[in-house]
Amino acid sequence: MKEAIIKEIVEKVFEKAKTECPKHSRYALSNHIAEFTSISAKTIERLYDKYLEKRGSIGDQNEYTINDLCKYLGYNSYADYVKQNRKSKISINVNNGGEKKKWKVLVTVCLVLVIGLILGLSEKSKEPKCMVWQTDHYERIECFTINNKIIIPLDEVRLQNFKKVDVDLTTEFFEETTGKPLIWYYKNGNTIEFYTSPGLHPVNDKTLKAVTEHIIEKYVPLHTYEESSFAE
Repeated sequence: MKEAIIKEIVEKVFEKAKTECPKHSRYALSNHIAEFTSISAKTIERLYDKYLEKRGSIGDQNEYTINDLCKYLGYNSYADYVKQNRKSKISINVNNGGEKKKWKVLVTVCLVLVIGLILGLSEKSKEPKCMVWQTDHYERIECFTINNKIIIPLDEVRLQNFKKVDVDLTTEFFEETTGKPLIWYYKNGNTIEFYTSPGLHPVNDKTLKAVTEHIIEKYVPLHTYEESSFAE
């Protein structure tokens, strides 16, 4: 029998006795335990001294004494105590191992997400923060002057949606259900330009106007001058 297990058994025996006996002195507890076992009170006191007080010189305990203490705790024998408590410890270790594994996975996933977010923000911070008008659309560019062109702060919506377009009578000028305009224009003399979004003219900052039926009738050609636009 292992001394560590015997010490554990003795400690549990006295813990149980404290819940049953009104007095918690060494003498009272030992006598209480003796009443429920075939072990003498003196022997139980010596066990108390050795394993709880860590004093005294009691020798190794025989199997009968330890078995009797285990029966007081509700086990069939010392072997039964070891067997059942070993199962409990294995179960606890397995559960703890599973919990630790879950935490490791969770921490790893969070770490990957954080690193990904940092890298994403880092890459995004490297992207140019300005844009410039190029013929019929905006292009992303670094924020410095180039060829005397107007450099403006980056506007993702305008970058993606604002374009200069050619139109003809097949162009969809108005939203079908609401009638809201889908094309805007800028007119200077006999010159007219059409754009896909409202706002300011990309070169002279003049306000664009929503297309009207009058503008369409007067300035929009019946067809484009491409071979594909003519009927055969």
